[in-house]
Amino acid sequence: MKRSVGGVVALLLLTEAIAVVAQGSRLIGQGVETYQSASIDARGNIVITTADQRTIVVPREGEQRSFSTPVISAAGTAVGAQAMFANCCTSYDIPRQLVIYADGRAHRFRGVFPIFKWHFADDGSQVAFGQEPVHSGCAVLYELRKIRSERLIASADIPTPCGQIQNPPAVQIPQWVKDLLADLK
Repeated sequence: MKRSVGGVVALLLLTEAIAVVAQGSRLIGQGVETYQSASIDARGNIVITTADQRTIVVPREGEQRSFSTPVISAAGTAVGAQAMFANCCTSYDIPRQLVIYADGRAHRFRGVFPIFKWHFADDGSQVAFGQEPVHSGCAVLYELRKIRSERLIASADIPTPCGQIQNPPAVQIPQWVKDLLADLK
């Protein structure tokens, strides 16, 4: 009896190993789209060159005036840039959206406030960004989101010194916010 149980276990393990190898070869066959370069064209659109030399254009939308300089994730699986819009009360455009191109589509993240700080997290499967008023904000609202689903993973409202609150209360800063802030330096 022990011998047949051992044989069944060995057969199950072998079947599982074959399934894992088959899944891996399907993923390799399908390939994950990777990006080699990204720039802004004369019309103000993002132009992405894939690793297999295809060109993808991510256009401006609506009242959007431009994009910031695009950034490619460390794994090369996403490209991001801030979408810049006119603002009534400043002489310069402000980043009201963060546009991330990944998995064949553009994801537009809109904040309550302008998105001045951002970076890719988890090799480009997630994005972390900070939103704050243009002038004199007393806090920064940070969000960590999955790019593909756009799902909110975590958020943190971090007080900052301002005119009304010179010494804001200390709060626990999540590691993903620390990583974002360290990446900006």
